[in-house]
Amino acid sequence: MIATVTRIVDGTSAFSAALGAALSPIPMADEIVLLPVYAWLAHRIGKEHGLDRKSIPWSPIVRTAAVGLATRAVVNLSVAFIPGVAAVANAASAFALTQVVGAHVDTCCADPARAHALTASEIGGLLRARQSAASASPG
Repeated sequence: MIATVTRIVDGTSAFSAALGAALSPIPMADEIVLLPVYAWLAHRIGKEHGLDRKSIPWSPIVRTAAVGLATRAVVNLSVAFIPGVAAVANAASAFALTQVVGAHVDTCCADPARAHALTASEIGGLLRARQSAASASPG
């Protein structure tokens, strides 16, 4: 991932985490709000790859984001009614999913002809890998 795309993804991830925490009292509200955030993210990453709005491979990007958000919603519903825990879980999962979606969008925009949607299993594996990497890093 090029440096500008990394900054875009990291900034959007922080914004998504804040949205997740703020909207945690309203179940599923953050999923609804995050979809247009991911569209904006894809547009920005596409521009970094020299793609205009019509050249971005929207179909696999939207399918990946929708699958990720649906999976996230199911997981977050298990803690939705525990005050404090819901806000932390929503923020953490919004940040992590935005990182995964951003990396996937970057891959899709780098080679639009080979773009494909990720499955729930693939998204879960990427989230687990990021969690493991974060747990293993010092400090």
